[in-house]
Amino acid sequence: MRGSGREGVKEKMPAGRGVREWRNLRMLRGFLLTSMPALVFLGLKGVTPFDRWSLNSLLLALLLLTLLFLRFEEGDYGAREVAVVGALAAVGAAGRVFFAAVPGVQPATFLAVLAGYALGAESGFLVGALIALLSNIFLGHGPWTPWQMIAWGLAGASGGLLAALRRERRLLPAAAVLVTAWGFLFGWIMNLWFWLSFVYPLNWASYLGTGATSFWFDLLHAAGNLLFTLALWRPMAQMLRRYRERFDFVYLGEAERGEEVTMWIDVEKTRVE
Repeated sequence: MRGSGREGVKEKMPAGRGVREWRNLRMLRGFLLTSMPALVFLGLKGVTPFDRWSLNSLLLALLLLTLLFLRFEEGDYGAREVAVVGALAAVGAAGRVFFAAVPGVQPATFLAVLAGYALGAESGFLVGALIALLSNIFLGHGPWTPWQMIAWGLAGASGGLLAALRRERRLLPAAAVLVTAWGFLFGWIMNLWFWLSFVYPLNWASYLGTGATSFWFDLLHAAGNLLFTLALWRPMAQMLRRYRERFDFVYLGEAERGEEVTMWIDVEKTRVE
């Protein structure tokens, strides 16, 4: 059995959490899950003010982010894992601010996908979402921030798919394809926000027209992602894997006391020699 200090995630109630607090979280999560389809229903029915999709889509994005952050909060993550998530988010935010003068080119998408590969899908989502939240402190917050958090968070979560690759030689090409594709996927998600908020009427023709206007920005984003991946993926992936191995462990089961003493003696002999 392999673990990293998160055994409580698979249980019905995470270890160390009070029963009342756990029930409150479940009630809150249930309320949020029912609120999302209710908002969609009210919007489709034209009920004011939810018929304004600029507002309705923002509320849906905030509800989705709250659900996903609650999922992360329920996990029993260790301090070292939280620290590396925060460090990657800070580096990604700084890189995005540094490259702000170059349209579409920034390392945020690359770092989010890398975090998902090295730390898992949940941590990857959190890194991507925090990159958008932190960098917009300098670049400007607005109704686009929750959508950027979702887009980069999904990019980070998709990085977990790369962990299933068995052969190391296939990893870099697969990562290059995935990170490059997110240059366009990120743009399409942000086009959806712009389309719902500022375009009328809402139909396929207007959405395709909105998407066409961002093609060159998405192309630059994808090209920048490819360059970052080819230049930095191998060393950074190895660094993060070594870091994670330091707080991962393999549980081999309970040992007899005599076996424990023997192992201790062997270790001590090795140290003396």
